[in-house]
Amino acid sequence: MVNQGTVLGRVGKIDTKTTSSGVKISNVSMVTSKKFVKNGEKHEKVTWHNVTMFNKLAEIAEKYVSVGDLLYIQGEMDNQKYTDGNGQERTKYFIIAHDLKLMPKSKEHKPEPKKESTYEEAFEDSELPF
Repeated sequence: MVNQGTVLGRVGKIDTKTTSSGVKISNVSMVTSKKFVKNGEKHEKVTWHNVTMFNKLAEIAEKYVSVGDLLYIQGEMDNQKYTDGNGQERTKYFIIAHDLKLMPKSKEHKPEPKKESTYEEAFEDSELPF
């Protein structure tokens, strides 16, 4: 069986803590977006992803990752049931990261030439919200 989640997105929030037993845990929220044209109108679907990192990956995230950074994450999909403040049972879905790649910062990275296609022409990189 396969249980794998992969996200390439921007960091919205990062919170790193150390447990009483000395284990580092980083919780990172990441955003991805998909732009598309429907009935001649431009649309964007934004999705937020929760990522949890432990030990060495959490240390790397704490030291090198900032809000707005572009990250590539691969890991195991997981969920956790909990009861919210109103007594409603809810489920939180997240990725337990096994691999973290820090992508080049935008000012250091030279963009590749655009590929010609109607999809690519419909959205310019300058329209990205992050």
